[in-house]
Amino acid sequence: RRMHNTYRIPMQPPPPPWHSLQELIFDPSAFKATTVRVSGTVVMLDGTLGRLDLADRGAKLIVRVDPARLAGSSLDLHGRAEVVGIVKKEQRRTFLDASEVRPLAAAADEASGSDSSEEEADEVTREVWRRVEVVLREHCLSALAMAASRKWVREMADPSNDTLARLRSWMLLRINGRERPVSPPSPWQSGCPELLTGLRARPVWETAELPWLRPLEERAGEIRAELLALRSCRGFQPLKIPDWASSSKVASPDGAGSLSHDAGEWNVFYLSLHELPFADNRARCPVTVSLLAALPRPYDHAFFSALTPGTHVVKHHGPTNKKLRVHLPLVGVEGSRLRVADRTYECVEGRCFAFDDSFEHEAWHDGDRTRIVLVFDVWHPDLHDREVQFLSLLQRSRLRAEMKRAEAAAERAARGCAVANASLVAREGGGREEESAPLARGDNFFQLLRDAKNALPDNEWWV
Repeated sequence: RRMHNTYRIPMQPPPPPWHSLQELIFDPSAFKATTVRVSGTVVMLDGTLGRLDLADRGAKLIVRVDPARLAGSSLDLHGRAEVVGIVKKEQRRTFLDASEVRPLAAAADEASGSDSSEEEADEVTREVWRRVEVVLREHCLSALAMAASRKWVREMADPSNDTLARLRSWMLLRINGRERPVSPPSPWQSGCPELLTGLRARPVWETAELPWLRPLEERAGEIRAELLALRSCRGFQPLKIPDWASSSKVASPDGAGSLSHDAGEWNVFYLSLHELPFADNRARCPVTVSLLAALPRPYDHAFFSALTPGTHVVKHHGPTNKKLRVHLPLVGVEGSRLRVADRTYECVEGRCFAFDDSFEHEAWHDGDRTRIVLVFDVWHPDLHDREVQFLSLLQRSRLRAEMKRAEAAAERAARGCAVANASLVAREGGGREEESAPLARGDNFFQLLRDAKNALPDNEWWV
């Protein structure tokens, strides 16, 4: 194999390491009888090549790789993938594309040219940073947060910075329009929309590795007492998720959002959820809230989760592998089962169960009492604190923007209702208030939360 760096681009600010990528031309026939399948899409910027997307098996494939990451990866096919050319010119047009199929003659013409000029290098630099800016703007950052994020990107661009190596791989994927590598660490994670590379992919984690769970187990009785006191007051609400985020395709009976269960009822009592105010709920559970606050790296998502007898939670994936999910079963445990990947587990009252919910999972409750567990998320143990800081910044900014959109949608809906009511009264001379639904319901997570808050008039579902 012939592999040479064509050039390194001087730039201000210092270049991310993906500027040292080079274009290599592979003959697709060389991939026969290897672990690489000729279908799907190409992803190689994180050091692995999953599948090749070729309309014509006879065409030549141009792939951009980081030579430093080539050895030992699935792209290093034990000599069976022959490099038949190196592109040195006109890289600026498609430099950041994950893959491209072009005739070999065109690639050969490009390879025969001279190295890119300083002007071309500057253009590539501008394109890289333009794409970085696009990724950052997707998270609706403030001006101050945007400036801080640019500094993070420059820091993660340093190839010697092992602390931020996972963020470097993540940014490489994102500037190429992907949320995840083609080949997930485990096939059971294939339905998870966002996967960070370099994190241990375990369906279930031993609690001995998570010693900070012990205080919750030791005080499970106090948590249970606070839970049981909730039976005399309101606060539980149906669990709903936006249609776009749902893999279950179970429609909500009221047409707003989707459900994650196809039998029974799944209701939740929120204690924390990405800075949303649940002051009344938290005031009723001071012990539980204090124990959750003492967790070393909480993901800011905690709630009591109730399944009525006969409930089936359909198989689904969590939104990301950046976190672990923990269950602390409290009441009605008998007859409850949870499948994670290819194993099914029975709940044990008062004992924490930690799993990676990016893996496909599914739950059943066949008991005769309502099963309620405390559910909370924590950042993945493999993530460095600095990685958590950056990812938290992006997540908070994006969720705050989502909350603002929900508030704006609620205001528009309220105004629309008022207009519709006035029009109806004018036309028919009467009330018929029951026919005046909002003109637009939206599919925003925070809007669904608000709408579901008072959906349960009482706790008769709790048996």
